[in-house]
Order: sequence, then C-alpha cells, then structure tokens
Amino acid sequence: MRKPKKRKRPAIVQVGSARVLIYRQSYRKKVGRRLRHYFRFNVVHYRPNGEKRLRIRQSFSSLADARFEARRIATAIGNGEADVLQLTSSDRASYLHAIDALRSLKIPLHIAVEEYVEARQHAGASLITAAKQYAQRNAFVSVRKTVADVVEELLDVKQQDGMSVRYLQSLRSHLNRFAEHFAMNIGTVTAAQIEDWLRRRKSGLRNRNNLRVSIVTLFNFAKARGYLSKTIATEADLVARARDRGGKIGIFRPDQLAGLLVGTDEQPSKLDDEAKLYLALGAFTGLRSAELIRLEWEDVKFARGNIEVGKSKAKTATRRLVPIQSNLMQWLLLHRGSSGFVFISEHAAGRATAQVKAAGLEWPNNVLRHSYASYRLAQCSDASRVALEMGNSPAMLFRSYRELTDEKDATDWFSIVPPAAAANVVAMCSTAAV
Repeated sequence: MRKPKKRKRPAIVQVGSARVLIYRQSYRKKVGRRLRHYFRFNVVHYRPNGEKRLRIRQSFSSLADARFEARRIATAIGNGEADVLQLTSSDRASYLHAIDALRSLKIPLHIAVEEYVEARQHAGASLITAAKQYAQRNAFVSVRKTVADVVEELLDVKQQDGMSVRYLQSLRSHLNRFAEHFAMNIGTVTAAQIEDWLRRRKSGLRNRNNLRVSIVTLFNFAKARGYLSKTIATEADLVARARDRGGKIGIFRPDQLAGLLVGTDEQPSKLDDEAKLYLALGAFTGLRSAELIRLEWEDVKFARGNIEVGKSKAKTATRRLVPIQSNLMQWLLLHRGSSGFVFISEHAAGRATAQVKAAGLEWPNNVLRHSYASYRLAQCSDASRVALEMGNSPAMLFRSYRELTDEKDATDWFSIVPPAAAANVVAMCSTAAV
C-alpha cells in the first residue's frame, strides 16, 4: 500500500505581526509533444470585508516575485494599509522599475515622488529642461558666493576705483537692501524673484529703475568674477525696465525766484544769506543738491568764468565745467575771498527748502535743477551743451528735466541779480568752455 504524499508546508513571510503565506503548486502542461512540469506560487492573505474576512490569492511564476509581493503586502498590513494592496500587473511593473532606478541613489520611492512633485511645481516645465538650463548657467562657475559677499566685494572695488561718494552711497543703500532680502547664493537668484522684489518696493517707477541698474551692476560684477556663468545673460539682465513716463516737472517762475532772492520794496526777502546762495547756485548752474553740498570755493574759477565739478564730487564720477552766468557772477562776488566748503553745513539744502516753504511757495522735487535746464535750453537752444553742463545725456534732459519755456522767460530768469547790482542785466549764452 502506497503511503500518502506529505503536503509541503507553505512559506511564511512575516513583517512584525503580519504574516503572508506562499503556497507552491505543481502542474503539468503539454508543450509540443512533451508534457512539461511547472510550479505556480500562490500568495495568500486575508482582507477585512465588513464582518467577514475575504481571502485574496495572487499567483506568480517565480518564487522571487511571490516573496517580493508577500513582503510588500505584509508591510502594508502592518501599517494598516491593507485596503490599498490591490495592484495591477502594470502598476507592479512600474513600482519595481521605480525601485530599481532609485537603488543607486538610496532614496525611498515616496521621498523621490514628493521631491519630483515639488520641483516640477517650481520649474513650471520639464525638470530635464530646467536641469539643463541650470547646468548651462553654472557650467563655468568656479566659486559659489552669497549675495551679501558679492555686494561687499563690489563696494570695496568701486571705492578703490575712486567712484564718487554719492554714487557709493546710492549703490550701498540699494544693494544692502537687496542682500538682506536675498540671503542665498547669487547663482540661485532668478529674474522672477528680482522683479517681484522690485514691484513690492513702495517707491516710484524711476526709483525702481535705479534699483534695477544697481542690481544689474552687481550681477555683471559677479559674472566677471566667475561667480556666474560667463556664457549667458545674467538673471538681472532679464528683468525689464519699468515704463517710467515721468511725472509733471515743477519749476519756479522768474518772478517767484526773484521774490525769494531779492524781494520787493513792500516785502523784502526773508531768506538768510546761506539760503540765497544755495538758491542762486542751484538755479543758475543746475548742479545736483549733493554736488552743491560738496562744492568748495576753490572750485569756483572767477577768472575763467566757470565752476569745476570734480570727479569725486559728481554723481557720474566724470569731471565737468559749468559756466558762471553773468548774473550768478554778481551773487558769487559777494563771497569772493571765502575758502573751504561753500556750505559749511550738510543741512544747507534742507534749511533752504524750509525757508522757501515758510515764504509760502511749494518746493517741487529737483525744482532748481529742473528750472535751470528749462530756462538754459530756451536761452541757448543747444541740448547737447546743456546736457554736458548738467552731467547727463540730451535724451535724459528732454525726458526728465525740461519744461516748456521761451526766450523771454529765460532772459528774465538769468537777469535776477543782488539788489545792489544793476537791475537790468541781460544774460547771454555763455561762451565758457564746457
């Protein structure tokens, strides 16, 4: 009598307290004319189904695949995820392929997926495209530098190059604020981030453009130093200029300035001598307020008939000569023999402004420089010459400083002299070298 075959016990895959069984089943299949012997491995587990337990069986042709699936199911059961265990064949193939691709990086699949989703949201396009662009931007970057470090280097270099105090102050103010916000590697700052930051600034369009120019200077410096790629445009270059159409230009009328400087028989001028000198120099030379404060008496060339604005005192760090109009000469002769700074106090501009307002007049922004440009252009009809005197370009002159005036207004403007001087001085277009 033949002994009954012993049934082979199932293999058990256990994770924690969760157990999944693998049964081996043999069967025969005719292949061609021969009957071949095969094995099937059945992964069996139970899933809650209401008050009952539903028996789930999955078949695999290899023991390795069966063990992999059994371990995955046991892990899911242990984590309380038995209700999401049912995967299709294609899902299982994708899962296995993903695990294999991540093996060299040693990153769990769920971490890789989370990073991918977040990166794709930031990139807004294919990650491969974004990665190639990043690699191109950083292909020749030898050193990584923070924005703050580059700002410090730039300011040191500009100071060594002898740039004007005013320029350095402006650059330092703009870039220190930028570095404070962007505490990161300069190579990671994007054009979109720069533009968003500029738009959030509570300032006018012209100030936004000035900030942009400083930032472009910073990024070009970083590019030259090798902190950014030298083969492509910087992110700052990609930020568009704000369309500044300019506001209304405010100027003084000749009778208003005469009332402030000279006064009338009924109402003498209430301005002190320093304020009068400040108004006369600003109104008849077009010097910037910072240039006026840095002006020294040795810069006033009485014999040559011009005022020298040195590189260290000009905003653009470019030396220029400004003609002394005949009426201005009479205001300056009242102080001939003086030495040192023309204005002892750095607050001379503020005090002059306050006295003008106390006299009942508004003080529009850059009113003295705007007035000089408007009346001087009407006097000479030479935009290039006036722009050179003022230290800017003809395009800037027409866009930012000029108000419509005529020759009669210009004659009245440049005829304002101290009360002791002749009352009927007619100023002509100066022939002093510029």
